[in-house]
Order: sequence, then structure tokens, then C-alpha cells
Amino acid sequence: MLRLRVICLFALPVLSTLLAGFLAAQQPSGASGRGGRPVIPQIDTTIGDRGQVVYAANCASCHGADARGTARGVDLVRAFGVRLDPTGAQLGAFLASGHKDHSVPPIALTETQVSEVAMYFRVRIDFANSGSNNVAADILVGNAKDGETYFNGDGKCRTCHSVTGDLKGIGTKYSATMVQNRIVLPRGRGPAGKGDPPEPARTVSIAQADGSTLSGTLVSISDFLVTYRDSSGVPHTVTRTGDVPKVTIRDPLQAHIDNMQRLTTKQMQDLTAYLVMK
Repeated sequence: MLRLRVICLFALPVLSTLLAGFLAAQQPSGASGRGGRPVIPQIDTTIGDRGQVVYAANCASCHGADARGTARGVDLVRAFGVRLDPTGAQLGAFLASGHKDHSVPPIALTETQVSEVAMYFRVRIDFANSGSNNVAADILVGNAKDGETYFNGDGKCRTCHSVTGDLKGIGTKYSATMVQNRIVLPRGRGPAGKGDPPEPARTVSIAQADGSTLSGTLVSISDFLVTYRDSSGVPHTVTRTGDVPKVTIRDPLQAHIDNMQRLTTKQMQDLTAYLVMK
């Protein structure tokens, strides 16, 4: 028994070294961190400045000099796709393939230029989120009358909301910053602030091949899996192959998300000014 114990004491360090070497070999080249994910570099305004030059030459005519959008292009600072692609991993391929509606021809950038543009977007997003030295200090700069016109007209807000009903007193319940944030980031807005109501859940319906239907609260969805919780809170995962089974998602905030894609800066400011008075 003593001999076996001595052997184990000598063997454990060797096994630990071999295991560490094996795990290191499994790590993808150039990756680090949990799950082998590439490390997101720190925000570098010098790189961002170079990216701004590339952006100005290729994107500013539609998306604005500050990436906040125009009548021809969406606000990229608020766009989910941009915020979820901090290193530009998807950006280069998207530009090279041309916009989906063929309104813009393919734009060929080098890897360096793509990473510089991605850094420029991060600088702009960080500036918008910081709440200091930007428009947040003077957030009520819109025209309330124009906001009322938008609410009852092009914005179609009146379809679901009423300033004398569910939105009555919204200006006294929440700060102007919070109201505006909920306009531009209806979902995926991060941790809730003080007094901030939770996001309404998305529901999912899954039509099985045998004619039966599964339904519940959506947890996550990908091209291969959809996970939901049933009425008892128990999670279930269903595999997907293309459009089989057919998955239908209902998002109570979908109208807000669709509207966010076409909302201009002026409309956002006007709507904020109108709502905080209610």
C-alpha cells in the first residue's frame, strides 16, 4: 500500500502536466478565454479614427457622418447587428456580399480596414452609452408637438398605446433617459434600472411533423435548436432541420423592434419630448 501511495504521488504531477498540454493543444489558434472565444480588444480611439476615415468614404453617405442614420440608412450605433459584432467578424463578409436589398454594391475592404471600422463603431457606441459629454445631458431637445404627430401617425404608436391609458403618467414614472432608451432599445437592453419594468417574454409555437403543437416561453433559438419553457417552467429543447419543424415566434415588442430600424434621430427626440410630458 505504501509503495502504491508513493507511485501515485509521483504520477499525479506528470498526469497534470500531460493534461495541461492536451488542453492547450485543443485551444483554437489565436483564441483565449472561456470557450476559446477571441479576446475583444480594448477600445482604441486612434484605431477608431482610422476607421472613421474608411467609414466616411464608404458608408457615411447613407448612414450619416456620425453613424446615427439618415433617411437612406439606419442608425448603426443602435443596430443590434453592429453591437453584437464588436470585432467586425461579420462585417467584412456582409460588406463584400453587398446589402441584401441590392441598394449598395459590394464593398471590398481589407481585414485591417474592417477591424478599424468595427473599432470606430465601438467608439461611437461607447460614446452613446456613456451618458457623459454627449446628448444625454440635454436629452429633451425634441419638439413635443412633432412627437405627438409621430405617435398618432407614422409611428403607429397609437395602435397599441394610449397617453391616457397605459402610458398615462409615464413622464413621472421614468426619467427622460429611460424613456428614450426604451424607444431605441426595446429588447436586449441589458440589466433593468431602478423602476424599470421587465421585458415581456417571447412565446413560441412548434408545429411537429405528426400534427401536434408544442408551445411555451422562448428561451433561445438557432438554426439547429429551439429551447422553450412550458407552462410549468420546465425547459425543453427541440432539434431543427431547415424549416422542420415549423417554428412561429410571437414577440410583443416586434412592432417596436421594426420601428427602431427606421426611426430617425429627430423622431426619437420628438417622441421622447412628447412622452415625458404625459
